[in-house]
Amino acid sequence: MKIKNEQLLLFAIICAAIWYRLPILEGHIIPMFGNTMYHVGIIRNTIDTMYYPVYELSYGGNFRHFYVPAYRLLIASISITSNIDPMPLSGIMTIVIAIFIILAIYCLAYRIYDGRYVGLCAAMLFVSSPELSIFTSRPLPQLLGMFMVPLTFYFVVTERKSLTVLSAMLTALTHQITLLALVATLLVYSIFQIKDRSKFLSSFIPLLAACATYGIWQLHSLQTLDIFGISQIVYREGTVVDWTLFARAGLVLIPFFIIGLFRTFYSDAIKKDHKLLMLSWFIATLLLTKNDLIGMHIFMDRFFTFLVGCMVIFSGFGLYYFLCQLNGMLDKVVAR
Repeated sequence: MKIKNEQLLLFAIICAAIWYRLPILEGHIIPMFGNTMYHVGIIRNTIDTMYYPVYELSYGGNFRHFYVPAYRLLIASISITSNIDPMPLSGIMTIVIAIFIILAIYCLAYRIYDGRYVGLCAAMLFVSSPELSIFTSRPLPQLLGMFMVPLTFYFVVTERKSLTVLSAMLTALTHQITLLALVATLLVYSIFQIKDRSKFLSSFIPLLAACATYGIWQLHSLQTLDIFGISQIVYREGTVVDWTLFARAGLVLIPFFIIGLFRTFYSDAIKKDHKLLMLSWFIATLLLTKNDLIGMHIFMDRFFTFLVGCMVIFSGFGLYYFLCQLNGMLDKVVAR
């Protein structure tokens, strides 16, 4: 089988991503900063008792927790089948999931812009982004959520309705902030497609499925559907995203994002539905990132991570367009 240049480039990008994350494996006790021990404690308890606890084990314990179980159960199940302790396994799975995120970004950009090299540009810019590098180096549920969002949108773009619904439901059990980013995007996209009944239902049904799935879990876990009683909302956790934090998206990524954003909506070669999905993703995550402006003040910096994920797709197209223009200029110079 002949290996194509695109495959070699993608392999090189993945190798660079793995190399950057190798220090995670050096943390023999704690894989990386963050609430690692918090999640490993639940995972270890689940393995020991073969029962997922509904009561909190930290912060004093003895009260119901609101965390959805997908990430913890994933690590627990792999730990049981592989006989690897959940602590080092958390570090290993961080690298594995990060690779899958890069592949998901590549596939989504490739499908939206119908170009493998656009996908490669997006994957490369993903690896170069400080914001995305930080949150793909931490063994937390948001890591899995960062994979589920582009995966779900890939199913939307390829019109795989059943898989879109299933993926949205799994996202609901992965991470609440991820769920809100996904649901907000699907809501905006549904509004854009409201005149086309088939396309409207294709995005609105997964939205309802995701909300229903999370509602059932919260009713089981907290015995209430009142999300405003969750401590993170009550105490307004999160950091305001100012220009300093915005620069963490990547100084290389930002200019190509601007180019890609304008070129996406200027180009007639890109399908209208694909444009609307990208626009919906951008609008939804931007509004969530700046929710402090409307008085919510909840997890602005976490929502920003998903905004950067959207920016990477635009930036991939921007970089591809820039390189094409540069190549054309060089050809003219050589021709002279």
